[in-house]
Amino acid sequence: MTTPEVTATPTPQEQTPDVTPETFEAFLEGQPEKIKALYTSHSEALLNTVKATREERDNFKKQIKELAKGQAEGSEAKSQLEQMAAQLEKTERRAAFLEEAMNPAVQCKNARAAFLLAEAENLFDKKGNPDWAAIKREAPELFGVPTANANAGNGTQEKPTPHQTMNDFIRSKAGKK
Repeated sequence: MTTPEVTATPTPQEQTPDVTPETFEAFLEGQPEKIKALYTSHSEALLNTVKATREERDNFKKQIKELAKGQAEGSEAKSQLEQMAAQLEKTERRAAFLEEAMNPAVQCKNARAAFLLAEAENLFDKKGNPDWAAIKREAPELFGVPTANANAGNGTQEKPTPHQTMNDFIRSKAGKK
């Protein structure tokens, strides 16, 4: 009696361990349904919060515009509502800029400085999106792959202990310093 040969089906990672997906979405597509469902359940609450916040913001913007329309021209209340609307728009623009700056493809090392530069030089397209090419031309030092300062004492408020080499040890045993 012969037993049928059982072969395990390799997972996507086992098939091509050296290939890195270009995007997270591509990586997620290659995962089994159980992993996709786990990720969806994990991120669902966050996505719902983002949607609710955006709806709330949009409703707030509509309310401000409606209130401003109902005010007399040149009144203090109308000017305050217009200022609030302008501030809300500026905040939205900054949030969208910072969100886009965090995209790994942009490689922005200092998003705050890049936003201040873009705002000062008006480096936005007609739709209000950042013109990343123009920002990079103006300040190339703000872009690139971030590098870590690898000093072992960073963040501890103490200098790292001096590193002793084998030469130091031999010289001390030989009586030479």
